[in-house]
Amino acid sequence: MLLRELKLENFRLFSQVEIDFSEQVNIITGMNGQGKTSILESLYYTALTKSFRTKNDKHAIQYDKDHFNINTSFYSDSQTRSKIRVYCSSEEGKHLFLDENKIVKFSEYIGTIPCVLLTLDDLKLTLGSPAERRRFLDILLSQVSPLYLDHLKNYRRSLMQRNAWLAKSTGSADQRELEIWNEQLVEHGTAIIMKRRELLEFLNSNLGDRYNLFVKNNESITVKYLCTLNPEKENLTKQFYDRLKRLNHTEKQRATTMTGPHRDDIEFYKNEKSFKEYGSQGENKTLVIALKLTEWEYLSRSRNTNPILLLDDIFGELDQNRIEALVKVLGTIGQAFITTTMEKFPYQGHKIVVKSGMIMHG
Repeated sequence: MLLRELKLENFRLFSQVEIDFSEQVNIITGMNGQGKTSILESLYYTALTKSFRTKNDKHAIQYDKDHFNINTSFYSDSQTRSKIRVYCSSEEGKHLFLDENKIVKFSEYIGTIPCVLLTLDDLKLTLGSPAERRRFLDILLSQVSPLYLDHLKNYRRSLMQRNAWLAKSTGSADQRELEIWNEQLVEHGTAIIMKRRELLEFLNSNLGDRYNLFVKNNESITVKYLCTLNPEKENLTKQFYDRLKRLNHTEKQRATTMTGPHRDDIEFYKNEKSFKEYGSQGENKTLVIALKLTEWEYLSRSRNTNPILLLDDIFGELDQNRIEALVKVLGTIGQAFITTTMEKFPYQGHKIVVKSGMIMHG
């Protein structure tokens, strides 16, 4: 999978710009606030139909304009060329086109261009909230499986409706309505947990190898699935129903659903010691980079194509040893897009210089 061309119109700082990309490493340089991250954001839109910087698409429309256009062309491994257009306006909202055909259901498109993103915020992934780690799992699995994404959307909808029922429940509340939401919650939640368990097995088999690219010692890296149910036990569906039944009274009191994949978490260990409790800042950064490289590998195997890799200004946070190790990996990973303020970047890739929303040369 290769992205070759990008055209932006009224996107962030960019009024009109065209960029050609290398099929290997593209280094996007410039001072802060010039538009480097916006280029990565537009590529993320191309892959996942949304921003990693804002939940409101209209915030990406250039000031005083009423719409933005993102046009990209990419080549499959068989050299078939396709065009993608993401259009968003203040009046019409967001629309997606593949080879000029409008995509009505975005979930059917996700995964067409597999993508891995690493930003400064991601460097807090292992130390942040469980919601951040669930988001990591969900974005990765949604790119691999459209069915997972459908289960996720249906689960969230069922959860919202169930919580609304719990908030208004009284002695006269319709118990059958609760049973309906329970059925949907269990159906979609069970599918989510099983798919997450499969991913955890892959992480446990491969994450240690990626981590040890950056350290001298051969460390044992493991990931534990902290689930409100026991995904290793048989009859997960029955477990889910039984737990909902046991918690029924407490959930009514608290007006919230207390079990299910929306409360799951994962925890990382080095030599059986928790990264969160014992890992240094440098070790946690190494773990997140290794996690993203493992994500890249999982997508590559699952989609049978190389994902694009987006690295947003992370090199300034790394010491020389980690920079050298990551640069070595970049030489083997395929197409990557890196933003940096470093004047002398330690890799001779295709250079794109950005200044005030303009491409100076590339």
